[in-house]
Amino acid sequence: MIKIPSFHARSIRAHLFWTYAALVTVLVVALMALAELAASRIVFDGAQRELEQLGRRTQEQLLRFQEPARAWLEATANDPHAGLEGDNDISVLRMQMSMQQRYPQIGSLVFGYPDGSFQQNMVLRSARDRAWAKSLPEARYAQQIIRVDERQKRTEEWVFYDQQMTAIASQRRPWGERYDPRDRPWYQGASDLNLGTFQATDPFVLKVPEEFGMALSRPLSGARGGVAAAMFTVGGLSDFLHARGEESRAELILFDAQGRVWGWSQADRLRRLLGSGTPLSLSSLSDPLYGSLHKLVEQGAAQDTPIHSVEGAGGQRFAAVVMPMEGVFSHKAYVALVSDQNLLLAQVRRMRWMLLGVGVAGLLLLLPMLFWMANRLATPLKNLVRSAKHIREFEFDSDIPQDSDISEVRRLQESLALARIALQGFSRYVPRPLVKHFIANRLTPQAGVEQRELAVLCAALDEQHATAVTWSPHAEHYLQILAVEVAQGKGMMDRYESCTAVALWNTPLNVSNPAGYACEAALRAVDAMRALAEGLNTTVKPPCFGLDFGGATVGNFGTWDHLTFTAVGAPLDTARALARQANALGLNVAASRAVALAAARYFRFRLAATVPLGPRGELHEVYELVERIVHEADAKHVRVSEPAAVA
Repeated sequence: MIKIPSFHARSIRAHLFWTYAALVTVLVVALMALAELAASRIVFDGAQRELEQLGRRTQEQLLRFQEPARAWLEATANDPHAGLEGDNDISVLRMQMSMQQRYPQIGSLVFGYPDGSFQQNMVLRSARDRAWAKSLPEARYAQQIIRVDERQKRTEEWVFYDQQMTAIASQRRPWGERYDPRDRPWYQGASDLNLGTFQATDPFVLKVPEEFGMALSRPLSGARGGVAAAMFTVGGLSDFLHARGEESRAELILFDAQGRVWGWSQADRLRRLLGSGTPLSLSSLSDPLYGSLHKLVEQGAAQDTPIHSVEGAGGQRFAAVVMPMEGVFSHKAYVALVSDQNLLLAQVRRMRWMLLGVGVAGLLLLLPMLFWMANRLATPLKNLVRSAKHIREFEFDSDIPQDSDISEVRRLQESLALARIALQGFSRYVPRPLVKHFIANRLTPQAGVEQRELAVLCAALDEQHATAVTWSPHAEHYLQILAVEVAQGKGMMDRYESCTAVALWNTPLNVSNPAGYACEAALRAVDAMRALAEGLNTTVKPPCFGLDFGGATVGNFGTWDHLTFTAVGAPLDTARALARQANALGLNVAASRAVALAAARYFRFRLAATVPLGPRGELHEVYELVERIVHEADAKHVRVSEPAAVA
């Protein structure tokens, strides 16, 4: 029998569960992505506001950075005792030294006069400063005075002070450096200014300390004239920016419109780079990060301060904000605030992991609900599948429940229930075995008949027991055995009439050697029935069999609304007659000559008698089916190893 192929598929519960899980996962991932985008925007906006606020604070602090020097210049310009005019008033000196100690960004305070006289007050902060001034190790402050007499003779005097601002040494030195304040940038511009006006210089190389710096200068109002100036070192300004950068974990760079660096929070590095004696520009730094800062100034508007993502050395990304600074040393300058972009995104990454944890936890919490939802839909569908399987097996005993609260499933239940009722009613007119046969072999029944060579097996009880009672209970066991053997032997049970049962071979399916299959089924049925009779110890003997082989008419007989698949013809009548002769002759299986000839290669036959059969009383040879010639497995596959003869 051909079996309907089966396909391995997951249950609908699994499909629904994983579908729901996938949808929820996609939803969670989408929400996480949107939340991350929103968090990134919030973080970047917050970072931009923070950097802008830092820039404004830095601008304010840079303005305050100059305030002590401006205040000193305001007081000094109109003080007749300042500088060389005051003959080194110790109180004035101590005030100046205290201011320098308090504000380390001020490198030195100087006075220059039209005749070339010069006075400088400085703080000796490092061993390098003391070595340059050739002072004692304990000296902390120094005053350098260059005087010019009537004969233009220049004399140089040094006075050194300790930590308590007490003079500890005084030296006169020959003039060797030929220092003339009138040649310095801080003097040249300020001498031409009106009184009360400040001048801010570009960076230049200071004398003490020997590094780049800038100066705020103002003309003196005394009768002698001259210029007072406060010197600021680039290193001191960088130390100031370094302190601001440490507070905000950002890198600060102060530069002008030409890209010249005035200050850098990396103060030590800036000092090393300025050691060559040449000014430092952003483009001269070996990092594309700093070169891009000047490009941002050239490309953006002055009032535009968005946060930019710029690339540094090694592909590292930085967040940068460039802000204009008005009034810093009376120049147009810019302050750039640079921060590692990874630090800004650290909060985004933390939020990402937090969202991932929340999403996973939510998904785990939703799994029971997803399983419940899938089971709620899958359970009625599984019941419908079970009911459909019963209907396919023509088992109409169980009802189909219609209790689902899902409208589509409820309609499916109703439709299957109606199909069950219709098929149950139709099965009253069409034999169930025939319908099962057509379904199993995927055949379409059609009205009409055809001629076929059939092997017919008829089983009949002894006529003296041929009453309805004799079929129950033990005779029914015999018929069940016969039906099983016929089905396993590729045959078809055709009908049950009175005390006989008829089976056919080679219809509706084609089989090779139908007579051989019929003989095999008959012998197996005889053996099984004998064993049953011995076990039951019944008085009802097993039926005897008649076998015939020949042409018959088979097909669907009847009308369009009532078809019956059966066969009619001489082989069926002859098989019934042979079954009766088997009972009369005491044979288990009586076969016609046609069967003996067709199956002679596989089975052994013995001529039992020659008797008249049929309405005309023609003589027919009756053969007894004795045994198989080959083993059972070989006989079932129609394989023979040696020829057989008809006795």
